[in-house]
Amino acid sequence: MSQAPKARSVRRIVFKNEVLILLRDRRALFAGLVLPVLLYPLVFLGQGWLTRFAEESTESREVLLALELSAAPEAQRTRILALLEQRVPVRLRQLEPGATAAIWDLSQVDTRASRARERALVRELCPDPEEALVSAGPDPDAPRGVLLRIFFDATHEGSREAAKRASLALGECQAEVHAARLEELLGGDPAAALVHESRDLALAEDLGGALLGRMLPLFAVLVLLSAGSYAALSAFAGEREAGTIETLLVQPVPGSDVVWGKAGAVLLTGLTALGLNLASLLAAISLGLGNFPGSAEAGGHVGPERFFYGALMLLPLCLLISAVLCLVCGRARSFREGQHYLLPLSLLTMLPAALAMMDEVELDPLLAAVPIAGSALAFRDVMVGNLALFPGLVAWVATLLWSALALSSLGTIFDAERVLVSEGSEEEDAQRRVQSRKAIAWGFAGVLSVYVLGGLAQGAHAVWGLALTLWLLLPLLSLLALRGTLRRAGEGWKSALFWHLPRSSHLLAALLAAPALARLSQAWIAWQEQVLPLPSSLVEADFGVLGELSGPAAFALLALSPGICEELFFRGAILSGLRRDLSPQKCIAWQALLFGAVHASIYRFVPSALLGGLLAALTLRSRSLLPAMLLHTSYNGVLILGSESPWFAADWVPWLLVPAALLLFVPARARA
Repeated sequence: MSQAPKARSVRRIVFKNEVLILLRDRRALFAGLVLPVLLYPLVFLGQGWLTRFAEESTESREVLLALELSAAPEAQRTRILALLEQRVPVRLRQLEPGATAAIWDLSQVDTRASRARERALVRELCPDPEEALVSAGPDPDAPRGVLLRIFFDATHEGSREAAKRASLALGECQAEVHAARLEELLGGDPAAALVHESRDLALAEDLGGALLGRMLPLFAVLVLLSAGSYAALSAFAGEREAGTIETLLVQPVPGSDVVWGKAGAVLLTGLTALGLNLASLLAAISLGLGNFPGSAEAGGHVGPERFFYGALMLLPLCLLISAVLCLVCGRARSFREGQHYLLPLSLLTMLPAALAMMDEVELDPLLAAVPIAGSALAFRDVMVGNLALFPGLVAWVATLLWSALALSSLGTIFDAERVLVSEGSEEEDAQRRVQSRKAIAWGFAGVLSVYVLGGLAQGAHAVWGLALTLWLLLPLLSLLALRGTLRRAGEGWKSALFWHLPRSSHLLAALLAAPALARLSQAWIAWQEQVLPLPSSLVEADFGVLGELSGPAAFALLALSPGICEELFFRGAILSGLRRDLSPQKCIAWQALLFGAVHASIYRFVPSALLGGLLAALTLRSRSLLPAMLLHTSYNGVLILGSESPWFAADWVPWLLVPAALLLFVPARARA
């Protein structure tokens, strides 16, 4: 009982000290907290002024129009000229009748050469790149009709504006001609008796909530990263570089208490910056500064209770961003190294936060557990007013657990022994881990080779290119990667490749796990569709490859060949190097990353990575490559040939993982 007050006291002292250090750096404090708050009104005012200035300058600019309207009836020519003259300031130039005949002839063929020739002919008639050309010709869809075309160059502002004014004038003339023809033939427009109008039933509060719900999660992440990084770099990487962290760590206090105190200061800095930025942003919106989309709906219409519950949902997100910043900066050995980590960290955190901007993505319990994405979507639903209780609770609790995990991970590495001896042991670690570093390098070289060489081969011919990639490229890479491992380890190739006879129970486990994993993979892809829909072009491309092959040929190329060749490279040559000086957990993690990356598809990355990790775990457990080959071949074979079978949709198929896992408890076969 006496330790708890001591821990709280240590955290309070560290927290207070970090806050005082941050407050003393007035320049950084002003640049990180105060200056962004002052910029919002200026940005909105500047945006509005620039928009008005651009519109006024464009509207007052004289445009140049070349006209060749000889194919249009006299009455229409006269009316078009009158309407164009009203688009002042404008200067019109009449071309000789038939001057654009060659251009109209080119319109029958749409090729790169014809477009280039068309551009050259227009340039001959309109040497000024700011000028647009209006020409009349026969309408191919109406034998007695007239087609009016506007030729312009979108790379020049004057030509764009001339085309815009000409389009408005021609549209007005077209409407007049249309109404006159209806009056002449039918005595008026018969559709005039049918009038429709739209009425939006959404409340102003819902419109404002929808706008803020989509915008604020990404905004919050950006602000928290910007302001929190200033505090996290100072509290962790800066102190390590300055050498002051040793003085703190030699004290008889747990490293976790130091971490929690520093994390509290980072969180306070981020929350302060977020509150000030939100206040300035919402004030600028409510005052109607600038041309901000939806400002009329967002300003003042959202009720305070939605802001309260929204802030409640954002609080775990703020804690998670602060914890991740502490973890990243705590691992950095210098201030500069910590700064290098911030850009990739920003990209990784912005991507899940941006899901809140996609209305088609719905929050469910599984997505609610995803870091950042769950909180962002829950906040969006709160602001709209349709958050379901259970997914919201899952998002809130899961984000807190992710934050605690990040801080706990930092606490385990932020101890006196690790920090004080890290510099001396880094060179020793690098020498000791030469096998795994070489294996990782060969793994990425293999992924890149499959991207480039395999991509070129499969682009030339899908079937034979894939066969060459699997049976020529991957075995060659396996031999090259394995050669160095054998030389450094001094063992035979059979032992390095796990080429041993496994237990029959492990082979049976692989057979049982294959349909269960295939079923779970399909379920994942189906769920993933709501977040990351698979383009129809990719689906058609996959079926196009399968359509050329018979059933046995498809199994041989898409199941048996990857099951042998990919396993030889990843679970054979690469895993052989990784296991020399890495823990099994790290070996599995690297295998998952490499195997997910080699499939070159963001849509298949998660199931491929999980399969790669499971295959590595099976290989390490059985001490043989054969169960992984069997599982990989069976998994692909079920997806290719058996996914449409009635038994595959049965409820008992995923439960095959249970007996498969139990069979793996049997120890691997002893080696002589």
